[in-house]
Amino acid sequence: MKFTRKFLSVALIVAVLAGLGAALFMPAGTVAAASDARRGTPGGWGGNGSAGSSSAGSGAAFTGTALIPLSDAEAQALQYAILEEYGAFNLYTAVNAQFGSTIPFSYIVRSEQQHINALVRQAQKYGLAVPENPGLANPPVFATLAEACQAGVDAEIADAALYDELKLVTTHADLLQVYDRLQKASLDSHLPAFQLCD
Repeated sequence: MKFTRKFLSVALIVAVLAGLGAALFMPAGTVAAASDARRGTPGGWGGNGSAGSSSAGSGAAFTGTALIPLSDAEAQALQYAILEEYGAFNLYTAVNAQFGSTIPFSYIVRSEQQHINALVRQAQKYGLAVPENPGLANPPVFATLAEACQAGVDAEIADAALYDELKLVTTHADLLQVYDRLQKASLDSHLPAFQLCD
């Protein structure tokens, strides 16, 4: 797991540097053209006052009426976020399987499914392949519920830290908004629930 995180961190840094290098060679007129297309129209996005997408109000990046594609780093980050949320979902499902449906795992597992759904919607919006849930190769077995709760604490701290890393390579406002919401749920809701459970 540590090797995977270290590899992802290095890959994300390389992708960011490559993106910055490409930005240096991008013609300056590209940004101006996108801005001019929005200027002075009733809805601010095109001649008909429409962004051409129901997600216009979500902060998505547009040029004219089309979504600006995700950079390679953003696409990899979004796929990694989905995998990380699968991991939390799978862990909490395993705890429920071992101890029966128990609070807070029973409601946080539903919340994790909502997190997955939010990320999958973003991937689908941008035409990105959605990774399959790999499941748990070796489901953990906990000696006590308190031990499982500590695993929940560790997972939520790791999730929140991951979103800090992913935000560093993300420029699309809609993705940043989703990452912020999911990180807030981890820190303000899930983490305190696991810290109090036993």
